[in-house]
Amino acid sequence: MALNLVQIGKRVGEIRKHRGLSQQKLSESINRSPTYVSYIEGGLKCMSLDTFVSVANALQVSADELLMDSIENTIKVSNHEFSAIIYDCSEYEKRILLEVVLAVKKTIRENRHLLFAIKDRL
Repeated sequence: MALNLVQIGKRVGEIRKHRGLSQQKLSESINRSPTYVSYIEGGLKCMSLDTFVSVANALQVSADELLMDSIENTIKVSNHEFSAIIYDCSEYEKRILLEVVLAVKKTIRENRHLLFAIKDRL
């Protein structure tokens, strides 16, 4: 699977915003210009490995979180994201979320044939 610069950039932007950082602040943290950060987030620039590591460190995320759309084994990343989502939930909230996930999983599996029917039409 090839690197998807647009997806990596989109993920950088989403995480940056979630962390409450402006492009200016991120650019200062990684020693690059705000324009360069904008190019990264737009998928217009491919970061060097050094810059990539700086971005991951500045955003306080693992490299696989930034690359999850470009790597095949994303189970660890997904597990980490699920853990982060429920980290601050009460036991009641966790139980509700579990019931919702189980219901959605069941519905997806019961209706999988619809996905293949749509793909066949395309």
